[in-house]
Amino acid sequence: MNDNQPIYQQVVERIESDIITGVYQTDDLIISTTQIAKLYSINPTTAVRAIGKLFDAGILYKRRGIGMCVAEGAREKITARRKQAFLNQTIDSLLLESKTLGITTEQLIEVISNKSGESNND
Repeated sequence: MNDNQPIYQQVVERIESDIITGVYQTDDLIISTTQIAKLYSINPTTAVRAIGKLFDAGILYKRRGIGMCVAEGAREKITARRKQAFLNQTIDSLLLESKTLGITTEQLIEVISNKSGESNND
């Protein structure tokens, strides 16, 4: 855990990352809030809040008598939201800083293409 964002949000992001990477699949039971609290050495109320956020977002659903499970389409929801946030925040920062430094859009495209192994000559 770090001090840059609320602990519950960090737990949400870790569970979401586990869903994206396939640690948890659709209908898989996730670890309990008690286990989350022990694993991250956090207050159980914080773990409950994190799970509640995932439930409210439709990422998890409650299976009566069993626990919280990964909802159908959860991976796609998380990925779409994270992509949008990444593109908005990162690109805005990148463009602002490049403008400040006098880096042209063409230079940015060239550097990105080179780093990703793509060529502008495709």
